[in-house]
Amino acid sequence: KHRNKMRLRFALLALTIYGAAATGRKNRKKKIGITFNSGSNTAGNANAGFMRGFQQQMVEIDGEERPSLEAVSYISSVSAGTFVNAIYHFQNSTTADVLFDVAGPTDPSEITEEVLSTIPQGSIFPIFTVTNPAVVFFGQALQIAIPAAVHPLPIFFQFQFLNPFNIEADLPLTSAQIRDDVKSTPIFTTSMIGPAELYPSHVDSVINRAVFAAHNQSLDMLEMVDEDETEFSDIIEEIIAVAGESFAINVRRTDLDVLRLLAEAEGFQINLPAYGTNKEFTIPLSGDVATFDFDGDTIGPFDFQGPYTATYDELSAGSPFTLQKLVGMSGDLLGLFPSLRSFIPVPAIQTIPLSLPIPTVDGNSRNVAFTDGGISDTTGLAALLKMKPDNVIVCFSGSVLQVGLQLGPEIVSTISFQVFNTFGNIFGLTNDVNPDNLFSGLTLSHLFNLYSNNENQIVKLVKTFESLRDAGEPLVTTLEGLEVIDNEFWGIKGGWTVDVTIIHMFGVPQKFVDELPDDIAPAPDGRERIEFDHFTNPLYASVPNVAAVPLGTPLDFFGNTVQALGFELPVEPARMAHILTSWVIKRAWNGLVGIDGEVKFGGFQELFEEEEEEEKKEEPTSSSQTHLHFRSQTFTLCALLFWFLL
Repeated sequence: KHRNKMRLRFALLALTIYGAAATGRKNRKKKIGITFNSGSNTAGNANAGFMRGFQQQMVEIDGEERPSLEAVSYISSVSAGTFVNAIYHFQNSTTADVLFDVAGPTDPSEITEEVLSTIPQGSIFPIFTVTNPAVVFFGQALQIAIPAAVHPLPIFFQFQFLNPFNIEADLPLTSAQIRDDVKSTPIFTTSMIGPAELYPSHVDSVINRAVFAAHNQSLDMLEMVDEDETEFSDIIEEIIAVAGESFAINVRRTDLDVLRLLAEAEGFQINLPAYGTNKEFTIPLSGDVATFDFDGDTIGPFDFQGPYTATYDELSAGSPFTLQKLVGMSGDLLGLFPSLRSFIPVPAIQTIPLSLPIPTVDGNSRNVAFTDGGISDTTGLAALLKMKPDNVIVCFSGSVLQVGLQLGPEIVSTISFQVFNTFGNIFGLTNDVNPDNLFSGLTLSHLFNLYSNNENQIVKLVKTFESLRDAGEPLVTTLEGLEVIDNEFWGIKGGWTVDVTIIHMFGVPQKFVDELPDDIAPAPDGRERIEFDHFTNPLYASVPNVAAVPLGTPLDFFGNTVQALGFELPVEPARMAHILTSWVIKRAWNGLVGIDGEVKFGGFQELFEEEEEEEKKEEPTSSSQTHLHFRSQTFTLCALLFWFLL
């Protein structure tokens, strides 16, 4: 009897060892990236709400239930998205649960007037509202910047966004520490805009103008969108019907090789993308040497060989490269809008750029100016692709979507218009662009093959979002297997695929509204509560992309009256947006079904699950042969032992 037990044990041992060796299965943690877009405090507010939603939802990490944010490998941001990104990674004043008000309400049914009128103190949310008047902190920044003769915006951002969370002023990135409960790497996008000596006149009157004027003249060199593609033609016609021909006429498919030739012909007088992580700074331009030639200027051309990457030690020769400076470079509105510089009372300070010494081919360096990353990429997606993620979650909201509100309610409710104007660039759709608008540089952010999987992805996105909208659901879906293309401006080598999940916050889902108490955001007499996907109640009409109070609006600051700078958000709609954006994550956690009864999104939970992957079946290499030999020896030994015991 004992002998039989021994035989059985060894038989099981042999089978177990061989089975473990033979299956070749293991759990692999996905590389997941999240992106936060540009769009002033409006976008910052909504992006913080998305973070709240992900912090509230739990996933299993190494056998333990943890907030899903801790499963994220990268968070990539542009402009206002950078404030949320920097605070999450570098604040040391509280926990992520408190920072994002995890214990607060998420279900619409829990919303009361008291909830909407109270911004949780200690959380990230007050910094975007009228309770934190920008003019106070801008004044404090000028008091430091003017005597020191430095750019005021990084100091302003320090006072407005970083100080409330004990992020020290002038924190060197060489010593900046990410908290233990944060597992992701931050990425901040900025834009290189030419020699520092020519700022700001160069960015105001030269950058992008000649290149994109030539682009418009050369549209005949670019491929027309297939006129036989009925569904896409219908979408273009719909956009023209509601927005006018200027928005969608003459649609072409971007040719990045043509744009590179135009840039070279015009001396690279365009904005070029750059980005920084917590460890290093990169200008990703690849290809042959780029000659920056500034016609009519006396400083002379210089040659740049990209891509260029430097550690912050290497960039700190004169003074430390600080988090404050990197945040300023990512969100520098002063570089984009001359009218904003008028708020600086000393003209000499208006002409000081944010700059870095960039090496040239001849072994020297040139001091080059940088400004807001939103003119290189509004999404944060391009820099993230440099990290080769498995899955990307694009969170898109903000003042960019307020354009529809300004143009009229019919445009607000036209998903094709919103999708084309928000995501057309990343699929290489272009038309006549305004050369005098710095955002013409977004044409360079062509990242994916429009016809990935032999299907027009814009058509797919529009139809999916329309089905979700009609079902009363939030607009969340995954475009699977998008084919990444070569892009020299971003230094991206294509030929691989990535799944991209898009959260598009362009309205208020009906299912959110259905759960609201009747006394919250009531409709005016004779109106429906929701029309054109937005509240008709005037206070909440811009939710979720909350409009700032007008410039000069009187605000209370500890008993003193100050005037708004036009960035601050009113409390009640901002709070509604916090709850709505986090509700979107919860609502979509287990998937979403469209009006046709078909699954349109598999769910965030599925996305965050670790993959169980099999060994790849390849031709045996020396290492795989060794592994196979070990498995063979193991099985033989166990078989011999079993035979001996018999």
